[in-house]
Amino acid sequence: MNDKPRRSWWRAAGITVVILLLAGATLLLVIRRRIPPEFAKDFRAGIAARQVADPDERLHKYLELRYGPLTDPAVREKVFLDYFNVDHIKAMQLMVQHSPAAQRPATIQAASKWVENYRNSLTPREREALKARFQSPEGLAMLRRATAQYNSQDVQYRGQTAVVISQLLQTIHSLQNP
Repeated sequence: MNDKPRRSWWRAAGITVVILLLAGATLLLVIRRRIPPEFAKDFRAGIAARQVADPDERLHKYLELRYGPLTDPAVREKVFLDYFNVDHIKAMQLMVQHSPAAQRPATIQAASKWVENYRNSLTPREREALKARFQSPEGLAMLRRATAQYNSQDVQYRGQTAVVISQLLQTIHSLQNP
């Protein structure tokens, strides 16, 4: 007689554990789908660079940890083109929203300066290659997706990052009208 209630209890406990495991796995999958794939790389680099006081140096360290040495023109181009990568745009929004409020304006300004410096450092050959890339069907689609993603973000974030967007637009304009 003692065996039956004990078996029922273990059965109920086993079913409860299985349900909790399934619920946990489902929650993990839902969270993972909402986090952009680029976020893990951005997050690791951002965490490693967060203690650097100077915003320009902080951005430089973040970019080097995220992409590699900025002395390589291909790496600098990848950094620039990722400003038009939808997953990277989402990751950057999450990082900006979760960064210390006191650091945000200076970090955003540092990103704006980086884009401006990138534009000013382009060689004629690099300009032509970027121009061709942006004028290709894939490049135009990339610009449309990036614009749609940026416009879907909240107004406050867009206002904070307008200086970066302005530099990106100036860069695209300079490629089309040298």
